[in-house]
Amino acid sequence: MFSFKFNNKVDFFAKYDKIILELIMSKIHLVVELGSSNTYIYRIGSGLIIAEPSLVATKFGSDELFAVGSEAKKLIGKTSEAITVISPIERGLIINKVMAEKMFAEFYKRVVPSKTIFNSVDVLLCVSNGLTDNQIEDFKDVIYSTGIGNVSIIMSSIVSLVGADININKPSAYISLNIGGGTTDFAVVSLNDIVTGFSIDFGGQDMDEAIRQYIYNTKRLEISILSAEKFKNECLSLYPNDTSNMEVSGVDIDTKKPRSEIILSSDIRVAVLHFFDNICAGIEHLVNLCSPEIASDIAPNGIIITGGVANLVGLENYITQKVALPCFIPEEPKLATIIGGAKYYLNNN
Repeated sequence: MFSFKFNNKVDFFAKYDKIILELIMSKIHLVVELGSSNTYIYRIGSGLIIAEPSLVATKFGSDELFAVGSEAKKLIGKTSEAITVISPIERGLIINKVMAEKMFAEFYKRVVPSKTIFNSVDVLLCVSNGLTDNQIEDFKDVIYSTGIGNVSIIMSSIVSLVGADININKPSAYISLNIGGGTTDFAVVSLNDIVTGFSIDFGGQDMDEAIRQYIYNTKRLEISILSAEKFKNECLSLYPNDTSNMEVSGVDIDTKKPRSEIILSSDIRVAVLHFFDNICAGIEHLVNLCSPEIASDIAPNGIIITGGVANLVGLENYITQKVALPCFIPEEPKLATIIGGAKYYLNNN
């Protein structure tokens, strides 16, 4: 219980106006990344609060949420037809706006107190540089659906460099290569802006499916997409002679019985190599779009690789050998965009 003493009505209203003004001015600032694989929300002053899979589970024939994020991911392949696990964002695009809004609303509740005035919340939204204006508006609509007052846009290719501790304010060009779950962004960044760039419809999720299909076709073993993802994250290497291996469990195609098998990284490498050859071709195309002056910067500065796939063993070496440019991977490439977005916000506010 607060107690204030006022000498007169003027003092009372002056104090009252000051309290109201402080409430209005005490904005909450968020940085948001809505990705095909994961959603991240960083609250300025508090840190990274949400790092969850971009998934929802619903009851059949209903928009009612059964689970969200990591809880929804646990249900993949383990429920009856009464429960459906949905990815509302695919290939970097919102394909189910209703579910995307419900998913974000659930995450938002964990970050911002329910009594917060919506107009006191600002959001910096990180988006792919390959989106059209209308596609960007779809993402903004998802944020606005919670009642948030202001949404600003920043390209992920820019802030991912900030997250990798690159000074983007200098007149010196870097290649930003962000390999996400559903898309891969290519950009040349200099002086806090994208000189040229594009995106392709490929990401870590495509690799998961390629691994699953390869094991199905060559080992006669059907595994879950989650097992394929685990193999990619924990065992896969682009080094041709890497002896890493992992025991993978699934269903024997012929006997329909459970079976486990040791899978070699060197075997699976064949199934995913063409994806990285396409990425290298994209890098070469990007460089060809640059002026000689920009290209001369890129030669020593090289390529900054971010996104979850950046942790793949041998990736840095493989791309360097293919395109003859140095590659650098930050300590936490998966979080480079969201952390970079927070740094970018603080640097500019």
